[in-house]
Amino acid sequence: MTPTSPSHTQRPTTLAVQKWRRGLTVTGVILICIGVLAIVMPVFSSLAVTLLIGGVLTFIGLLSVVFALAFRGSVVFGVALVSGLFPLMIGFYLLFFPAAGLIALTTLLALIFLLTGITQVIFAIDLRGTAGWHWALVSGLISVVLALLIFAALPEVSRVLLGLMLGIDLISTGLAALFIGRATPSL
Repeated sequence: MTPTSPSHTQRPTTLAVQKWRRGLTVTGVILICIGVLAIVMPVFSSLAVTLLIGGVLTFIGLLSVVFALAFRGSVVFGVALVSGLFPLMIGFYLLFFPAAGLIALTTLLALIFLLTGITQVIFAIDLRGTAGWHWALVSGLISVVLALLIFAALPEVSRVLLGLMLGIDLISTGLAALFIGRATPSL
């Protein structure tokens, strides 16, 4: 199916984009502006991310504890209570100690980069000889190097890294929305 074929223009996703193209364009501009602010004020945006994650974990923990109480007297109660208290305690920790939470979240991010990088390198080695295997190797090595750079710069980098990554993601998402909205013809 080519982009100009009639069946392509009748797809629900294409019709929705055509209908909301102006909204996509406006959303894109807003996301780009917020992304730029996140990059310009990385400490503030890093703290905002930490507080948001803390709030979400606290809410999830509270709901889980309430859910666990419904199982009082059953075998499930203890496990359900612990599984609710764990996110509740982490959420409170992030809310009441956001600076320490920044270090913890940045360390977690570095660990994720390291583990996904190692996995990609192993995957690439297993694919060796297949066309394009080296791209998986390069991607994996980049992730490992990023992880090592983050670990080497801890704890100082934790003040800005989450905010910078949030800003970059918001800008890239905003640019995609903006370009899709601008490139899509109206209905």
